[in-house]
Amino acid sequence: MNKLLLLPCLAAALMAADVSGTWKGNVVVDDPTSGSVVDTQVRAELRQKADTITGVIGRQEDQTGESVQNARLDGKRLTFEVSSTEANGSIKFALTLDGDHLEGEMSGTMDGTPIAGKVHLKRAPLN
Repeated sequence: MNKLLLLPCLAAALMAADVSGTWKGNVVVDDPTSGSVVDTQVRAELRQKADTITGVIGRQEDQTGESVQNARLDGKRLTFEVSSTEANGSIKFALTLDGDHLEGEMSGTMDGTPIAGKVHLKRAPLN
């Protein structure tokens, strides 16, 4: 009887979301100082091992990205922070995993001005 109770738990563990891989897409930010829209192509390299998520995110043309910090996956909701030399403090990301897409928002402060943007990422196929 106890073995039957373990089956739903095992099935749930096998179906857990995994964000490991290379993600490419863009971040669209309304620039409050100029009134224009800034559309930046980005790349993220994420690694997930059990509950631990590490990685980097940055512009596609940059050789290295900024380290992902305080990453947490709660169901299909991924949250993390990134600190960069351009930002005053942390940039916070709140994304939702839907198949091979991560969609959501980012917010923080850049050059003393609050910013917010929409994030659209798609998992790159394995080579």
